[in-house]
Amino acid sequence: MRFRYLIALSAIGLAACAKEPTGARREAATTQTEAALATSFASFADSTAQRNGAPMPRLLEAFFRELQAHPNAQAQALVDQSRALADSGRAARDAGDMDAARRYFVAAHETLFDAVVIVLPNAYERTGAVVDTILARITERLGDRDAPRIRRVLGVIAQVRSDAQAAAATDEGHALALNLRALAMLQRLRDHLARPGGQGLPGDQGQEPPPGGRP
Repeated sequence: MRFRYLIALSAIGLAACAKEPTGARREAATTQTEAALATSFASFADSTAQRNGAPMPRLLEAFFRELQAHPNAQAQALVDQSRALADSGRAARDAGDMDAARRYFVAAHETLFDAVVIVLPNAYERTGAVVDTILARITERLGDRDAPRIRRVLGVIAQVRSDAQAAAATDEGHALALNLRALAMLQRLRDHLARPGGQGLPGDQGQEPPPGGRP
């Protein structure tokens, strides 16, 4: 009798164990599917951005080439100011003051972008158009798939782009900074699945000084 009782308990335990992981397996499969989709979308975003010369490094290369070919005193003064801010950020980082470093790096980016929109006056509109195109295509390709994490990231990116549009009338350099942040997030969409727009992730302009800031 006791033996049959133990067998029954074992059977119940095995059934429970077999039942329990089903939801976990389904969730893991959904996560893997979303990660694969995000990788595919990011690849599309990157190729589209590169084709249009929109990513920050490409845009800054074009900016410095144009500034060298056609010197502009106002833009050069902003470049010099951006470099000084970046140096202050590096010094703060070396001293362990990461909050101050972030503030300096963000300011260095935005000051440099103030220079960019002087020399490349269509930079804001061009990068914004690329972000809008990529967002629309990804949303179309996503369709009605069950991808809550991707949708959450796309929502954050759409908000960043909306903020850029609101800022454009009064501060085009800041608007460009927001466009480039949104674009970087699209290019590395998978990295944002767990923490959309989180510190230290692609698009975070407080993480490092702007590229190409030194001659």
